Amino acid sequence: MGLGLAYYLKKPSTGDTVPAEAGVTQPITSEKTLALEVESSFGNHLYPSLILSFGGVASEFRKCITLRFSHAEVGEKCQIKLASDLFETPFIKTLTLDSEDLVMTPDVPWDFKRLRDVKQVRPETLVVSVVTSSGKRLQTSCVVTVHPINEVVSKLFDSETGQWQDTSICFAAYVNEGHPLINQIIQEAALKTSVTRFSGYEFGLKSVKDQMQAVWETLAARGLNYSDLATTSSEVSGVSSQYVRFVNESLKDQGANCVDASLLFASIFRRIGLRPVLIFVPGHCFVGVYDKEQGGELITLETTLLSSSTFAQAESAGDKEMQMASAMMGQTGFSYIDLSLARDSGVLPIESN
Repeated sequence: MGLGLAYYLKKPSTGDTVPAEAGVTQPITSEKTLALEVESSFGNHLYPSLILSFGGVASEFRKCITLRFSHAEVGEKCQIKLASDLFETPFIKTLTLDSEDLVMTPDVPWDFKRLRDVKQVRPETLVVSVVTSSGKRLQTSCVVTVHPINEVVSKLFDSETGQWQDTSICFAAYVNEGHPLINQIIQEAALKTSVTRFSGYEFGLKSVKDQMQAVWETLAARGLNYSDLATTSSEVSGVSSQYVRFVNESLKDQGANCVDASLLFASIFRRIGLRPVLIFVPGHCFVGVYDKEQGGELITLETTLLSSSTFAQAESAGDKEMQMASAMMGQTGFSYIDLSLARDSGVLPIESN
């Protein structure tokens, strides 16, 4: 019987044998077929908070999708297309394969508005297709779990070093000094407190504390209460995250946990020209303001006392917490974020309604 055409298209190498002319036996191997895999970081979990917070300053968080080619024909040209509803347009690239095994982390055109609009955990399909110059076609897909924009990643486990990487600067993107509601708070404070002008550091330390107290009293008068909403959508190995409210959500809900309230206060303090800092200790967050524009001592507030204590009591509690935290700063779970430095490094506010 004759041999079919597919038989002659197999790549010869060591391993199998075929009958040749004059009865000579020649070794060949089994055919290697071009294969392709697509995956996302963190075990196929995608966090919009990381992409939007760090996308402009750390490309590894923006380039979190990996394509793996194997058994490629070296020197062959191919067109790669990667598509998702989370992209503005499909990612398309033409290249010459320079290795049998190739790994790509493409810089895809994320649709940032769609990422901001993710409010609950949902699946998303990534589809990748390849067409080679020789006419081969290949398509594969991967389903990733997309987490809500409110889920902020505070640390990541680095398997190469065996250490946790602190990503708490991600919270700086949830401080939004430009939100329209901030102006409303400042106007209310000017009408209802003894401070009629918010001028940052212009008139010295006493003025700084007076402005902070005016903001405290205005938010307390609004009935903003402590609400311990700190759950995450799911447990993911190697990722530590927390659900936080945006500025407008805290004001609308009239509720905030320690992180939410600290983000809200920091947003207002930054808007009136002060230099706020977020302080993180294991399981807790509070807010501070430098007593001078160029830095110096911190005036700290325990924001969870908003509905039950005076400004002076909140300042006293914050001072005690800061004294304890100072000795541990830099160790696991202890960190602080200077919002001015975060902005200078490129971590900008995430827009919210």
